[in-house]
Amino acid sequence: MKLTTEKEIQYLRKTPLFQSLKSDELKIVSLAMRNVIYEQGEMIINEGDEGDEAYIIYSGEVEVFRLLEGKTVIMNKLGEGEMFGELALFGEGFRSASVRASKETLVGVISKEKLYEIIREFPDIAIQILKVQAQRFSRTENRLMEFLKEKKGGR
Repeated sequence: MKLTTEKEIQYLRKTPLFQSLKSDELKIVSLAMRNVIYEQGEMIINEGDEGDEAYIIYSGEVEVFRLLEGKTVIMNKLGEGEMFGELALFGEGFRSASVRASKETLVGVISKEKLYEIIREFPDIAIQILKVQAQRFSRTENRLMEFLKEKKGGR
């Protein structure tokens, strides 16, 4: 499925990562992406898999989770305008968590190669990615601490 360029630009404009870009710059980004619809419950990313794409949620919602000691631990819930999967593009290339659609979800998908081209063209995007990652690490750390407290209390 491919959205019209105008529709994709509307979605990208709502994404904090790309809000600072002008319309002609957003057009360049939109041309680098492909669109995919995931049904509720459908897996998008599996923890441990190799990854070379990042995803931007245009509509819908996803759950980011890990299996810890046989329990599913929801690490994050992401919605419209948020990006996921980009961590594998900057590290060793393996997915650090699993992601599934919690309802029908439309995403824009961008390859590592295309994202790097866009970052070289618009370096401020790299700063935005770092800000998002810092916020997510903080939330994940808090959730992990909650999980450990529950585990300790349940013994």
